[in-house]
Amino acid sequence: MSEEKSMDLFNENLENVRPIKVGEILKGKVIKKGEEGYFVNINYKAEGILPFSEKALGRSGEVKHELQEGEEIWVMVNRIDEQGYVWLSRERARYQGAWFDIEESVREQKPLQAKVVRKVKGGLIVDIGINAFLPASCIDVVPQKNLDEWIGKTLEVRVIEADRKARNVVVSRRIILEEEERRRKQALIDSLEVGQVRKGVVKNITSFGAFVDLGGLDGLLHVSELSWGRVNKVEDVLQKGDEVEVKVIAWNPEKEEVSLSLKRLTPDPWDSITERISPGDIVKGKVVSMRDFGVFVEVEEGIEGLIHVSDLSWSYVRHPREVVKVGDVVEARVLEIDPENRKLSLGLKQVFPDPWENIDEKCPLGSTVKVRVTKITPRRALVEVEEGIEGHIPLEELSWKRITRVNEVVRRNQLVEAKVIDVDRESRRVTFSIKQLRPNPWEEVARRWKVGDMVEGKIQRLMGFGAFVELAPEVEALLPLSEIDWEPVKHPGQVLKKNQSLQLKIIEFVPEEQRIVVSRKALLPDPWERVKSRYPVGSIHDGKVVRLVDFGAFVELEEGWDGLVHISEISEERISSPAEVLSVGENVRVKVIKLDDQERKIGLSIKQAQKEEMLTSKEETSAQDGRVTLGDVIGEKLSSILNNLRK
Repeated sequence: MSEEKSMDLFNENLENVRPIKVGEILKGKVIKKGEEGYFVNINYKAEGILPFSEKALGRSGEVKHELQEGEEIWVMVNRIDEQGYVWLSRERARYQGAWFDIEESVREQKPLQAKVVRKVKGGLIVDIGINAFLPASCIDVVPQKNLDEWIGKTLEVRVIEADRKARNVVVSRRIILEEEERRRKQALIDSLEVGQVRKGVVKNITSFGAFVDLGGLDGLLHVSELSWGRVNKVEDVLQKGDEVEVKVIAWNPEKEEVSLSLKRLTPDPWDSITERISPGDIVKGKVVSMRDFGVFVEVEEGIEGLIHVSDLSWSYVRHPREVVKVGDVVEARVLEIDPENRKLSLGLKQVFPDPWENIDEKCPLGSTVKVRVTKITPRRALVEVEEGIEGHIPLEELSWKRITRVNEVVRRNQLVEAKVIDVDRESRRVTFSIKQLRPNPWEEVARRWKVGDMVEGKIQRLMGFGAFVELAPEVEALLPLSEIDWEPVKHPGQVLKKNQSLQLKIIEFVPEEQRIVVSRKALLPDPWERVKSRYPVGSIHDGKVVRLVDFGAFVELEEGWDGLVHISEISEERISSPAEVLSVGENVRVKVIKLDDQERKIGLSIKQAQKEEMLTSKEETSAQDGRVTLGDVIGEKLSSILNNLRK
């Protein structure tokens, strides 16, 4: 630079330099650190010098200054020496300068640097040149529980309340943070577009995904968008505070809703699946989920296939857990690929040969094979010949005798020999028979017995309706409740016992239907015949009234046998109720007037017994007197005719 230009620049700077005086408060900028103190630009022809230390005002000791180049500070002109050096004091300008900064912060919303001094009730005391109060609620945008960790830190704050007379100043850091967040958020909103790849920080994790802070705006990263593969928990992929790169897949500026994806940063594996897998291939995968209808197997990240329960084994499978469990690594054959619907069908049993291919060799019709009972149902026993070949034994094929429960013959997991009687290829089921391994005993008994034969049997089961009696091996007959005894029986247990042997008479025999009905009472004396001989029609007997009903009275002749006296047969006089002339427990004379063989009932009459006894008494009296007149005989006959007409 030429001397002339240097002089012009010097003169120009002199014009911008204003005069200063001792005691004036100025704002300067630290230029550098010298031997005695800091050189401070105070916009004067000479730099000011701020000593490294100076006496504290209003306090004992000294104040040591620790400043950085470029830092702006308030200073007071302390003195100007003979050489023209301007000596400065920061301590003397502290209070006045601080209030200049406070007023400027209020007026222009300018931030101030504040150093946290100590913790007090409700917040912090900070130094902004003078002590100011920073409420706990204004420290950060989120509540702060531990205020001790802020002590000694330098913060950027703004004055939100100032009273110079009361020397009260309140500052806030949160207001600055919120403004910065609003600026960042608006900048993000203005630039955000679907398809962008953005960086963010995981802010919160929920059961359905994670919220990612993109820099002032939170976006939802749904659990389904974390990976092309299966994700059980968000925490398996992300942790709170993680920095992630995500893709914007949906953006609603009006609602400020952003949807993000992590998995779409990589290609969709379904787009190229047919390049790697073809139907018929055998793939290896891990069982990741189980349902009643089958299991899902992950063959590669993002590709899951379904093995239906019917494709787990050639054998019948009730539930997938009988074959595999979650976490198992299996080999399966690819049955079908549907990239459009993102479906992959797999088969576990198709890895092995189909056992039904040579079923005729394993189970020819009429052959005897050994089977294992796998399940018992009310009507059949399910059996297995070998894995993949299953069958059943119907209830009626278990035994020649009539049975009601399968477990009367076989039990679960029992090995039995059975005869093949049918092979159904379409249903892949073989029907077996146990009873056909032995001759049909009904053919033999059909030759030996007929209705009316006497047979001996053993009581097998007592039922409410009767008893089943074994007459020969696997041949049972029914002894109905009504055929056990001539006396009424409510339950066979009243007369019979299990395993009791007794003589019986066949009263019904249908061998082709395997039905025999027998009778015990047919071999016992009929008590009705004894009653008929003891109480013939016309005989008169003593009895006791045991029950009164509207239509008559029941009179007991002997234990177990009573007869009915109809209301018309109680008295010669017309009565409306038997209770008018009779009472329970009363002894009466009755005449047997009817014996019903079909119903086994006895009809009685009190009035006829009385009449007959009166007639007999008169005859006896007349016979003694020797006088029996024609009028007596005609009168008795006429009275009998009139009584019959009334009935």
